[in-house]
Amino acid sequence: MNNINKSVICIILGIIFIAVFIGLRNSFAEKTNTVEIIQDGNIIYTLDLNKSKDELIQVEFQGHKNIIQIKDKQISIIEADCPDKTCVNMGILKSAFTPIVCLPNHLVIQYVNDDKEIDAMIN
Repeated sequence: MNNINKSVICIILGIIFIAVFIGLRNSFAEKTNTVEIIQDGNIIYTLDLNKSKDELIQVEFQGHKNIIQIKDKQISIIEADCPDKTCVNMGILKSAFTPIVCLPNHLVIQYVNDDKEIDAMIN
């Protein structure tokens, strides 16, 4: 019985540690409103959501399309002709750690850093 209690306590402490780590990581993440829309590895749009007006952007790829909505300084995919509609169901882009992705249409929408400084240099 004593070993079970220790195991339960270790599991609970592990869950608490992971939750605190994720919360701290998200709270210290750089806040940015610049997003990139990338299709098939190429940046097709770079937008500052603070400066963008409400609009719809239609992106096509090999006969398929996604409709991206910018509204109230937020971005989301509101329509897609891919079979699973995961990109539509993801909703509004909220975090730099979780981009909106449409795999069938090779589309990624993600936050990027506003600064253009070099992070690292490799010889």
